[in-house]
Amino acid sequence: MSKDIRIKKGLNINLVGAAEQTTTKAVSSNVYNINLADFHGMTPKMMVKQGAEVKAGEPLFYSKNNEEMLFVSPVSGELIEIERGARRRILNLKILADKSQASVEHTPISPEKASEEAIR
Repeated sequence: MSKDIRIKKGLNINLVGAAEQTTTKAVSSNVYNINLADFHGMTPKMMVKQGAEVKAGEPLFYSKNNEEMLFVSPVSGELIEIERGARRRILNLKILADKSQASVEHTPISPEKASEEAIR
């Protein structure tokens, strides 16, 4: 059972002025790195090889313990490096991004079908 924490002071910070309402376009990177150490308790199994062309949304690897758990590419481009550590453990994936982003179209799943699959 969790313990409720109640804070009585410090919720209202009185600041003078306001933030500027300006936005700038961020520079997009050429190389994207996926750090697999961020996925705790998961052993990755690769679905694509180094040098393969991938699209955004295309599966790159899956969990060895749960093969239905797929992890997809955030951008389209070429998988230029699969960095491995001790005992050939996969540490990082580097993707060289294309100038024009192409993505994979996935079929939508209805909530009814998703709940039926969750029950199985």
